Amino acid sequence: MLLALLAVLASAWPAVASASQPTGSTCQRRCGSVDIPYPFGVGRGCYRYTGENDLTFGLTCNRTASGAAAPFSGDIEVLSVSVARGKARVRNDISAWCYNATSGSMDDQSGTLWWDVSDSSFTLSDEDNRFTVVGCNSLAYVSSSELSQFDTGSDYMTGCMATCHGLLENGSCAGMGCCQAAIPRGINSYGVVFEDKFNTSQIRNVSRCSYAVLVEASAFDFRTTYVTAGDFVESTGGKVPLVYDWVVGKVTCRDAKRNSTSYACVSGNSVCVDSRNGPGYLCNCSHGHQGNPYLQGGCRDIDECEGVYPCSVPGTCINTPGGFKCACPDDKTGNAYTGTCEAKRSQLGVHIAIAWEEFTEARGEDKMELEEIISGVMVQALRWRELLYP
Repeated sequence: MLLALLAVLASAWPAVASASQPTGSTCQRRCGSVDIPYPFGVGRGCYRYTGENDLTFGLTCNRTASGAAAPFSGDIEVLSVSVARGKARVRNDISAWCYNATSGSMDDQSGTLWWDVSDSSFTLSDEDNRFTVVGCNSLAYVSSSELSQFDTGSDYMTGCMATCHGLLENGSCAGMGCCQAAIPRGINSYGVVFEDKFNTSQIRNVSRCSYAVLVEASAFDFRTTYVTAGDFVESTGGKVPLVYDWVVGKVTCRDAKRNSTSYACVSGNSVCVDSRNGPGYLCNCSHGHQGNPYLQGGCRDIDECEGVYPCSVPGTCINTPGGFKCACPDDKTGNAYTGTCEAKRSQLGVHIAIAWEEFTEARGEDKMELEEIISGVMVQALRWRELLYP
């Protein structure tokens, strides 16, 4: 079944991508518990338009089956969006392949074995996702090759096999009841295929179903009951998190900078970064700044002196544009970054020593000259005290 990710229709939009900003403060920037930062947005003028038939950043705010408000990209629920990382988390359907006692054969019970975002600026994150198979006699593939009966022009295939020949263990997905496989970079579509020769017809009383899904690896925690009780779908609602990588333009930074009209890194103190997962580029705030590089003035200086104090000596941190410095007070010296600040060594002791030496050598002089020497020592002492302790 082809998922209509980009089901929202556009009309009367410019034919090319525009770097124009969202119009005013009327744009909805939150739906339910999910923040919606630009370039994403809800409604015309509130998101970055990248061209006809590509509404990557256009979301809707709808109700889920539970009645809660949530953002959607087409019919796919969006869980979160990260501007800094160029990622979006969505809900992905679990594919189930179960033994049907009535027909005496294996049935696809998910109704969804194909996923396609090729008409968008999304790709499937190879860093964050893993193809995961759950079952006792289960071999499944994720592919875009002819094996999946779809031709995308970019063939790949990977998969893994899960058995129950050993002890099942919660949290372990190394082949016993659960296995995982990495996916390649640059993928924007996939199909799930179960191998017919590995089915549950002979173990239907123990484990009737096999499951396969592309899932965010850090969000998946294998439970033995997924196999023994078949509750993988029930416990997750049939959906698990999946991570997209996204780009704001499908050209390199070098090419993007040549077109100031569509160039997306509009904030000062922002930098362009080429995507590592397929063609395109992203924008980041430069070092020492944070915020949204896709908005004018969106990257703001970080005050490093706030929060976790970066200097070893209290009161020595000075915030600077894009950084900070740790400086000892004027009357002290030392290393305020990792050491200490000590009072500057004065020359008072040196002057007193010289004066005392002059005094001792003048013992044979008359009383008047001795008083002048002692008075000179005191004047120097007072002068240096004023300099050191104003």
